[in-house]
Amino acid sequence: MKMDLHMHSTFSDGEWTPQQLVQYAADHHIHMIAITDHDEIAGYHEGITYAETMGITLIPGIELNTDGPDGELHILGYQFDPNAPVLLNHIKTRQEQRMDWARQIVQKLQALDFNITFEDCMAHAAGDVIVRTHIATELFAKGYFSSPRQAFNVLLRKGAPAFCPRAPFTAEDAISLIHKAGGKAYVAHPGIYTFPVHIDRLVEYGIDGIEVFHSKHTPGQTDFWRDRALRRGLLMSGGSDHHGPNSRNPFPIGSVEMDEACITQWREKEGIL
Repeated sequence: MKMDLHMHSTFSDGEWTPQQLVQYAADHHIHMIAITDHDEIAGYHEGITYAETMGITLIPGIELNTDGPDGELHILGYQFDPNAPVLLNHIKTRQEQRMDWARQIVQKLQALDFNITFEDCMAHAAGDVIVRTHIATELFAKGYFSSPRQAFNVLLRKGAPAFCPRAPFTAEDAISLIHKAGGKAYVAHPGIYTFPVHIDRLVEYGIDGIEVFHSKHTPGQTDFWRDRALRRGLLMSGGSDHHGPNSRNPFPIGSVEMDEACITQWREKEGIL
């Protein structure tokens, strides 16, 4: 059985619609997927009926961006109630905060003599969620940089000249939110952060699992985080983190292999024998 539990649609910073993601999965015999848009679950709601008609198991998923004492960790949520009021209220609030945050970044860029507007940046966001990648894409489109990645690294990453902090929302907050919505929380791609991931502290917060298998994990990192999951009795997940074929994360859906223990865990959770 093939599965991919980490991908992004046009509802956050992905290039493909939920229907296109589901269609690709069906065409390539990938049986179980999760659309994990940043701070958004509209992709699940739009894709679920289509997934059912295609025979694809689409799991409710989300990737919550956090910052706080544990750094800018991403926390993946799965198998929650996609209509849980506590989650929907959080999404609405974070979208409003993202808009204000993006405007602050654009104002900083304008003060640095970059001729861009908030409206031009929003034009790169197909859904209601704007992320720094959309702003980086506009800087690239205006010819200021040779790629969106360069624009991001020079101006928008944490500590860069145009970076603005977001309203506080910690990893502990994210784990609690996912639990309140009835789901399970996993730390996303722990091998790719530029700072240490303190898994023991996350366990204290109630983390349920680790994204052991990820497109940017080296074999050594995969082995390390699989060992940590097994030692602490944590669940495992994995995925491509697909953002689209022309994106910063072009890894194809279904391209990340997971071990039998991880696949069996998800088969049992979804009642697929």
